[in-house]
Amino acid sequence: MTTTTPVYEARPVRRARSSQADLAARRAALVVIATEHGPCSVRHIYYRAVVAGLVAKTNAGYAMVQRDLLQLRRDHTIPYTLIVDSSRSAYFPEVWDDLDGLLDHVAATYRRDLWTRSPYRVEVWAESESISGTILPTANAWAVPVYPCRGQSSETFAWKAAETWKQTPNRTPVVLYIGDHDPAGLEIEESLLGKLGSFTETVFPGIDWTRIGVTWEQVEAFDLPGTKPKKAYGYPYSVEAEALPPRTLITLLDRAISNYADQHDLDVLLAAEESERDILAQLIYRETTP
Repeated sequence: MTTTTPVYEARPVRRARSSQADLAARRAALVVIATEHGPCSVRHIYYRAVVAGLVAKTNAGYAMVQRDLLQLRRDHTIPYTLIVDSSRSAYFPEVWDDLDGLLDHVAATYRRDLWTRSPYRVEVWAESESISGTILPTANAWAVPVYPCRGQSSETFAWKAAETWKQTPNRTPVVLYIGDHDPAGLEIEESLLGKLGSFTETVFPGIDWTRIGVTWEQVEAFDLPGTKPKKAYGYPYSVEAEALPPRTLITLLDRAISNYADQHDLDVLLAAEESERDILAQLIYRETTP
């Protein structure tokens, strides 16, 4: 008697799908998170969702938040302005309909350098673009530049920044740094500091450098979520900078910048800026009115 081995066809494994009720509840919670913490990046909202127990800290969890936020924006449930994406930029030439348009723009955007009397040159450097997009409004309010490293900073990027520092040799460079707390993140920071130091060592005795986040003290204080590090580095897990709540990060940065600002000088410069903007507007109006 001849026997044959039965052949079984492989069936695709189906992923467990969220019920409509679960989907609606998760998206409603994401609306609350985006409204409370935005404008911020998708990754920031993802970490708030992880902390809230809405999704797992996995690639699948991140993809789920991405899909939900996309649909919520397309449905006009949350505005597009709540989600920042500075990783993709368009470059536009500055053009005007006429001279009046240019003059109006000049009057509206005129700003004094708030640091012109300061002994410091304050800058913010961030490991990722998503962090840069979140903190940019705060940096702009203080008239402080932001440098997104996008991982390991290139030699040219660091050199150009150092050359800018040399234009004001009487002002100490201050770097407020934001990056991941993991082996790669700490290496990126150390490498950047080394490059900037090597390009400026003949001009500045040192760089005033502060890691605003993430620090291990913050990981413990805020109970930030992390993952097992890819290699040992002296800490039990790795934590991305986006794990810090956006409002917390903004507050930390705002306080750090204010530590270098002389409030009296700042008040004088702001008052002068407002007065000069009015004068500029009046001059433009007189010049363009027949």
